[in-house]
Amino acid sequence: MIKISHAQLIDLSAIEQIYTELFIHMAELQPDYYLKASQDPAFIQTMIESDDSALLIAKQANQTLGFIMAQEQATPSYNCIAPHKFAYIFDFVVTEKARGLGIGKQLMNAMEVWAKSRDLDYIELSVLSNNTEAHKLYENIGYTDATHIMRKSL
Repeated sequence: MIKISHAQLIDLSAIEQIYTELFIHMAELQPDYYLKASQDPAFIQTMIESDDSALLIAKQANQTLGFIMAQEQATPSYNCIAPHKFAYIFDFVVTEKARGLGIGKQLMNAMEVWAKSRDLDYIELSVLSNNTEAHKLYENIGYTDATHIMRKSL
């Protein structure tokens, strides 16, 4: 059985390992822009301890299989932008060996519960344009395109 819960400091090492897998995947998808790297443990600790963020993990038999990390944010106070409070998903990954088991959907649902509990208006995320698996998941659970970031190499 998969258990979704808020990460604790004891989970830091497992989250670091999964981050490494995420960064390798990103570097494979877009090698000109992303590097195989490791995440700063202090960043993970800050997100675990922060009152305005959530770092949720998926575990089965005491093994961490994925995580999702979001922070409460607010739209900028420009005259042309409607004011909103929302959850921004910074990072979201399920380990390669655990994909296809519904863990991603469970993590996304749990993040939605967190965002609703804080009376946020919506959840926003960014996804690499060529990460087709992620696009399918997001579309299947109701996410739609809001903006596109475009890039031209020089």
